[in-house]
Amino acid sequence: MSHKLKLNRLFLLFIFFTNLVSAAQNFPDQFYMEYELTQSSNVVGTMTIKYESKNKNYSFKAVTKGQGILRLLGNRELYSKGVIDNKRFYPKKFELKNIKKPKKNITAIFQPTTKKIKIKYKGETSFMDLKPKALDLAIYLYQFNFENKNKDKYSFNVLEGKKIREYEYKKIRDEVIVVNNKDKATELYEGRIITKENSTHYVWISKGKYRVPLKLSLGTDFGFTINQRIVKTNLPF
Repeated sequence: MSHKLKLNRLFLLFIFFTNLVSAAQNFPDQFYMEYELTQSSNVVGTMTIKYESKNKNYSFKAVTKGQGILRLLGNRELYSKGVIDNKRFYPKKFELKNIKKPKKNITAIFQPTTKKIKIKYKGETSFMDLKPKALDLAIYLYQFNFENKNKDKYSFNVLEGKKIREYEYKKIRDEVIVVNNKDKATELYEGRIITKENSTHYVWISKGKYRVPLKLSLGTDFGFTINQRIVKTNLPF
């Protein structure tokens, strides 16, 4: 093998491993995040996130507390537990708790051996097919941290509760937003839920050390839009 061919092979290997590193960043062992929820510039609630992992097992908790118009939806708690590696999250258990109407609580168990998801709702048990690389509603946006940064479009199979749907995100542009009086570089994505009408929403993903959502703009079933932006965290971004 010539000296030139050896150099070319080394260069290709370098590019390959560089792409692997850019696509799979380590995730912190623990962090918290707090978001402020607004509707037409009025504060209507908060969402707090608590994440912990140990020995490749993770737990994620998201608590939404509404006030004013958002109180109509009721306070919610989302839980996700599973396994994490340097490629993705592997949920094992997902819980959606409706504090106002506990009868609507949902528990889902991921069963990769049988390729099924076991759903418990209102005292009844049902099963649905486990789609490839399925995530749950609590954790899926944090999967951006492990995705290749050079893509303009992403799709995720997301368990919402009783249904699993495909969420698609298309990059619109790079954008600088202000977080606690500091400029933060983000990527703005337009999201939609395949097969669901009027599901367009927007997510601003940090371009910093960790690719986490810093801001969201989401429609509701009541016809108004909720804006969600980060106000506190111990996570560097």
